[in-house]
Amino acid sequence: MTSALLAWTQDDLLSRRSGYHVIAEYLSAETLVAPRHDPPGSLALLRTRLLRRFAFSRWCVGGSFDLEYSIRAMLRGGFKGVLHYLWCDRDFAFLDLLTRTVGLRLVGTFHHPPGQLEQIIRRPKSLRLFDAIILMSETQRDWFLNQGVRNERLHVILHGVDAEFYAPNSATHPGQGMHEVLAVGSTGRNFPLLRQVAAHFARHSDIRFVIIGPAHEGSVFEGMSNVTFRSGISDDELRLCYQRAACLLHLTTQATANNVLLEALACGTPVIAQRVGGVPEYLTDECAMLTEEGDFAALVAALEGYLANPARQQRMSAASRLHASSLSWTRVAQQTQALYASLLA
Repeated sequence: MTSALLAWTQDDLLSRRSGYHVIAEYLSAETLVAPRHDPPGSLALLRTRLLRRFAFSRWCVGGSFDLEYSIRAMLRGGFKGVLHYLWCDRDFAFLDLLTRTVGLRLVGTFHHPPGQLEQIIRRPKSLRLFDAIILMSETQRDWFLNQGVRNERLHVILHGVDAEFYAPNSATHPGQGMHEVLAVGSTGRNFPLLRQVAAHFARHSDIRFVIIGPAHEGSVFEGMSNVTFRSGISDDELRLCYQRAACLLHLTTQATANNVLLEALACGTPVIAQRVGGVPEYLTDECAMLTEEGDFAALVAALEGYLANPARQQRMSAASRLHASSLSWTRVAQQTQALYASLLA
């Protein structure tokens, strides 16, 4: 069995069934998890702020430093094998400055698009120390190559989805003749464009928009009678929203992987989106309709055409579920485990 240690900080707001941390349930590995927050107390907080000024990732929090302390204790205790930071771009702190442990293979998964990585990572030359870097999208590759990382150390292993939890349920669909267009998420979402699209369809009494996002974005949709805005819902409620929706309208300004794309597909909900970042890598022509970024006319035409064609909706729904199955956590974990084995061979 491959010797591997998974390390990450856990956000209190992170969904139980969404997010990259779910892969830990499918890998043969030990885990180290720390809460993703800064410590209470003025002295501890001051220490954290000082450490953050010099850490590899500018997004490290107190929990990141606690996590690294635990990792160093395991290394001193003789751990050898694969050390995999699940969110390397936000948790990796100072291990790159320490003497390398014999028998250790360092792996990091990076989630953010190149523009953000440029801002997050303080010592990009240290990326060359990694034995393997897992990318969420091919759109990240050139940035790492420009930092001097060898191409053979870069591995695109797409994000996975819990296809057992997120699954279709035809009994939840809204009434005959009604269409719910769903939009979900916060980071990088194009809420002004989403408002424009909803406004365009305001005259259609049979089309409603259900938007799930952070509470502070709700004001963007004030006064729109065809929009229901929700925030802070449970995993079960989110799944029900996917299952009820005619489609997911995914509008983003930048992206590598997105949980919501995969969760919608797993529930048999096709996607209408723009070609932004890594979005096309997670979709096929059979389960999604993609338009060019900035082409508003093409976007609303795609949505109108889709909603007006029940036969197409049924075909795309079946294709969506099938495609999501190819990105189940079981399959993603198999690819990740194979990478571990290759590093230890």
